[in-house]
Amino acid sequence: METSNLTVLALLDFSNAFNTVDYVVLLGILRSLNISPSVIDWFRSYLLGRRQRICIGETLSSWCSTSAGVPQGGELSPLLFAVFINSISNELVSSYHLYADDLQIYSRAPLGNLSEAIITINRDLARICEWSKKYGLTVNPTKTQVIVVGSSRMVSRIDWTTLPQISFDNSIIPFSDKVKNLGIFIDKNFSWTAQLQEVSRKLYASAASLRRLRNFLPTATKIALAQSLLLPILDYADASYLDLTQEQLDKLERLQNFCIRFIFGLRKYDRVSDFRVKLKWLPIRLRRNAHILSLLYNVLFSPFTPLYLKKRFEFLCNSHSKLLRSSENLRLKMPIHTTTFFDESFTVQAARLWNDLPVTIKRAQSLPVFKKLVRDHYLSL
Repeated sequence: METSNLTVLALLDFSNAFNTVDYVVLLGILRSLNISPSVIDWFRSYLLGRRQRICIGETLSSWCSTSAGVPQGGELSPLLFAVFINSISNELVSSYHLYADDLQIYSRAPLGNLSEAIITINRDLARICEWSKKYGLTVNPTKTQVIVVGSSRMVSRIDWTTLPQISFDNSIIPFSDKVKNLGIFIDKNFSWTAQLQEVSRKLYASAASLRRLRNFLPTATKIALAQSLLLPILDYADASYLDLTQEQLDKLERLQNFCIRFIFGLRKYDRVSDFRVKLKWLPIRLRRNAHILSLLYNVLFSPFTPLYLKKRFEFLCNSHSKLLRSSENLRLKMPIHTTTFFDESFTVQAARLWNDLPVTIKRAQSLPVFKKLVRDHYLSL
């Protein structure tokens, strides 16, 4: 969006993916990774010859042999499935994100070359269709979503009648105005209106059953219920959408205030700030900042952080050989950007929040310690 490009995004849905992994194919993939024969034999013993049955109370069904699928509940199962499905990335020309069985492919282009981007997506969809049939997985075309994302100015200039259609396995996939990706609603302009509507709907729906009991439950129980059932709805992936307007942030704050009113039995127009302090809850803006910083701490210091995230951040002391004050303050280099699109991104906002922290917090030796120091710092404000 910063470079006035449009992005064609396709989100694919694999049907019952974990239960349809072919054992023979999986063992073949493990062999191709130069895993030793003795370990391959161990995996063969682990996967083949399994049986399963269902237990309801004290009643057990008869045993049934399993012929496919990674073992449910096994600690190795997510890793084995990731190894299995990762081979699809070798087939793709478009950019992609792959998380378990959620696959998104995307291609960006200027308005004049949008048709070429769609053709690239169609070719990759054809490759995915061929791969899925070869490897025994099934993609559900009716749940596959496609959207064109860009600034409102660029999207309004699209001539939809001249664009090629997107298809998968001979099924036409219409362009959507909004799509759902890992629980987050994305619309064509990144306005986040649909996402906040869903957050509001979920929170009120979860609170509906609790409100009937609010006069009978002790305060401690209501605090526990709010923290375990209501606040996670507000917190989920909130570091993903930082470019909210003040009006949208106010809406989130009203939702948090609703949780406080539920706990203390307050009326609609009663002030909640004193009760928020009593709970030691951060206001919604500072609460989001704390989540952003926690994610950034992991990006900077966790050895398991994906490289595409880690390379977005650089300490100033690493960008030159001189010993400056920034070396001691652990300041991050601010990315060069020219538009508000990028200024409101995680990359810029997280670096800005980090640089504003006291150096004693930045030097925290673990994530739990860092979270506590950030929370105490914001509470003191």
